[in-house]
This record gives sequence, C-alpha cells and structure tokens, in this order.
Amino acid sequence: MLKIKNVSKTFNLGTINEKKALKNINLTLEDGDFVTIIGGNGAGKSTLMNMVAGVYPIDCGHIYLDDDDISLDPEYKRASRIGHVFQDPMMGTAADMSIQENLAMAARRGKRRGLGWGVKKSELETYRKELKKLGLGLESRMTSKVGLLSGGQRQAITLLMATLTKPKVLLLDEHTAALDPATSSKVLMLTNKIVDEMHLTTMMVTHNMQDAIDVGNRLIMMYDGQIIYDVKGEEKKKLTVNDLLKKFEEASGSEFVNDRMLLG
Repeated sequence: MLKIKNVSKTFNLGTINEKKALKNINLTLEDGDFVTIIGGNGAGKSTLMNMVAGVYPIDCGHIYLDDDDISLDPEYKRASRIGHVFQDPMMGTAADMSIQENLAMAARRGKRRGLGWGVKKSELETYRKELKKLGLGLESRMTSKVGLLSGGQRQAITLLMATLTKPKVLLLDEHTAALDPATSSKVLMLTNKIVDEMHLTTMMVTHNMQDAIDVGNRLIMMYDGQIIYDVKGEEKKKLTVNDLLKKFEEASGSEFVNDRMLLG
C-alpha cells in the first residue's frame, strides 16, 4: 500500500542550523496496517508524516502509493488519496464555515470544481448520518460554525472530514495531544472505530507510549531521524512501557528523557 524507500531530508542545508531530520528511511505498510510511531523530540516522526503528505519535498529516495511513485507530487495532488489530521484542532477545518459546509468541502477533495450550490440537499442526509456516528450530537447542529465547537468536537469533525471519502492512507499527527485526557480518550476510541470499520491503512504519531502499545497492529520507534525499532502482532501486544524504554536505550545507547511522553 505505502512504500518509503531510502528517503532522507535535511533542513537548512549548509547553514549553522542544518538538521538531518530523516536518514535513509525504509518502511513498507501493507493494506490495513495501523502503525503507531513514537520517539523523542526531533526524532523525525512528524517529518516522516509530512514527507508522505507532500508538505515538504524529499531530498532523495522514493515514496510509492499503490505502486505509483508520488515522490515528486505536490501536496494538493496527494490530497485526494491521503487523509491528514493535525495536532492543532484549529487546523484542517474552516472556522467561519458551518459543519455541513466543511463536510461538503471534504467530500469534494480531489474532484473537479464547478459552479453550483456549496451544499446540495441530497448530501445533507448523508452528513447527518455520518455525524450521528460520532455520538456527539452534532447531527442537530449542522449549520453551526465549526469555530464555535470545542477542541474535541472540532477534532472529531476533522477526523470525519479526512475519512469522508475513503483515503488510501490516513495520517494522524499527534491528533489527540492538544486535548484533555477525557476528550483525548474519546477521540482515540472514535479513531479506532473509523479505522477498523473502513479498513484504513494508517500512520499515527503519538507522544503517549501506552496509546502506542494499545492502538494498532504495529509500532515503530524513531531516534535521530532513523527507525530503531519495528514490532507488530503478538510481540507488540505483549509490550509494556518499560519494555519500550529498555528498547530505546538498547538501540540508541542513551536514556529516554522526553518528559511529555513519559508522563503521558
């Protein structure tokens, strides 16, 4: 489904701020894989996600999606096949537009645009059914502006928008990190439900080690722009947070000191 081959990325090349964010990354995701990605600050997690989405150009290597080489495709060309949910609940939606207008934009992602009603009557019932699945009562507030919603409600809407038309790959970049623990748990449960029902190939960056263990069928640990640990199946299910800390120390030769991930 997704193949990343010999991909590297360096920011600010040739300057005092030069940073090698990714170093010869090789990664293959099979159809339906749900991969959680963990690592300390600057490990390359979000950069890897942005390389797949096309936010930044890669320095070298190739990215394949369904055997199509998308390495040189800009972000807007990949958008029709890749769903992306960000850490900030304010991103991914238009705050001054209604819930139904935001969903209508998502439904048209990657399609040709023309002159016509922004939201067709025939679409409203579909949106109402999809919103009802969220269990947040938003199906009765479809004309409300998205900017008036809480962070959790808005992130749920963003998740729905990213999967309204089934993407080839769903990217979740710490999409629960800005939420309080209770809301974060609800959004994560909703994520699991959507990914499972739609059989989505998914990559999820998280700062919470326990979530990384509990969610998905595969876990990847990154350090200094490289993948240092890759585990799946029954071996992943048996992991504990202490196991991950030990694996990190063995692979990197240093102690894990990211407070946010440890406390999470």
